[in-house]
Amino acid sequence: MNLEFIKKTIMAFAVSIFLGYIIIKTKDLLTRIVVIPFLIFGISLFIKNICLIFNKNKIAKIFSKINVISFFIYYFGFLIYWDYVAITNKDYILVAFSLLAWAGGIFALYRRYLRLRNTDKIVR
Repeated sequence: MNLEFIKKTIMAFAVSIFLGYIIIKTKDLLTRIVVIPFLIFGISLFIKNICLIFNKNKIAKIFSKINVISFFIYYFGFLIYWDYVAITNKDYILVAFSLLAWAGGIFALYRRYLRLRNTDKIVR
């Protein structure tokens, strides 16, 4: 067992407990919505580190992907909310600025998941 994975596991568990406590105790819906992606990230990081401690690398890769997917959901959800508020306030310059964030997010998503994996290999 690697001591570094044990430290990361304990930290991820503590953060998950703290964020779970916040979700349970708060009554504000917006706070819950903001905290949920971080809770998902903390729980998946905890499980990933448990898998790495026991040398279950394939399962750990799945939880690494869950971390990335939860980040993209949070990122694009924030952009949707930003654009909604900007459009309802008729502040269209904010929508124009968000186009850069949309382009960056879509490009990162494309590079991470949507690009064909075997384009680098030469087929003979």
